Formats: sequence, structure tokens, C-alpha cells
Amino acid sequence: MDIKILKEITKLMKENDLVEVEVEAGDLKVKLKKAVPQMLMAGTHYLPPPMAPVAAPVAAAPVVPVDEFAGCIEVISPIPGTVYLKPSPDVANFIAIGTQVDAAKVVCLIEAMKVFNEIKPDAGVKGVIKKICVNDGQPVEYGTVLFLVG
Repeated sequence: MDIKILKEITKLMKENDLVEVEVEAGDLKVKLKKAVPQMLMAGTHYLPPPMAPVAAPVAAAPVVPVDEFAGCIEVISPIPGTVYLKPSPDVANFIAIGTQVDAAKVVCLIEAMKVFNEIKPDAGVKGVIKKICVNDGQPVEYGTVLFLVG
């Protein structure tokens, strides 16, 4: 194999963040593999790098925050795309804080590949919208929390 070819392959690997290459000389078979970020690999969880310890300020009395959303059920995005909180720009949102929802209620739309998908809470989810966690037109990933129902 020509050294120029190897240099081109190495250049390709660097430019495209590839971590593996497989080359066969007979009938030239090439296999390139791109690195998959750890936070996107199935079954793994992203952990941010550890931070250097910082001395905490001394408080006169500890403040215990009350989580008003404790016990709420999360309505999560089943697909990646762009979330829309209303069916069209000139009408009201599907839901608001305080709206009663169940598995039959459309809570938003998610556009994926030019298709608008109606999003409803999972079966068994019944309650009142306590928090809207996304903005209209915001891109979301699979698993993004859209709403909290209590």
C-alpha cells in the first residue's frame, strides 16, 4: 500500500474523529469507525468530570428547600425533534399550568422529519400540569422532561 494512501487515511481519521480503521490490500477493503461520545452510548449515563473541591460558605442557619414538584410524574419526550405547545401559531397552547390531563389528552406536538407527532402522557398518568419544562419551538431529545404532572 502506498504511503500517500496511509497519510490520506490518517488525515481522514483526524478530521472525522475516527478511532478505528481496517484496511485489506487484496481488492482494497477499508473500514473506518467513528468515536461514539460516552453520553450517547446505549445503557450508559453521562457523568461530568469531577470538580475541584471548593470551600462552602458558612451559613448562620441551614436553609432546607421545599421541592414543590416532589412526587410529580414526568411526561417525557418519546422522540427527538422540535416541541410545539400549540397546534398552530394563532391559537392557545394545548395545556397550561393547572390543566387536568390523562393518557387521552394531547399535551404538545413534536415535529420530527417534517412529521408532527401528537404527544400524550403515558397510560396511568392522570393529574394536573404542575410545570411546563420546555419552551415552544425548543429542540428536544429522547427522554427530555416536557411536563410535570401532580
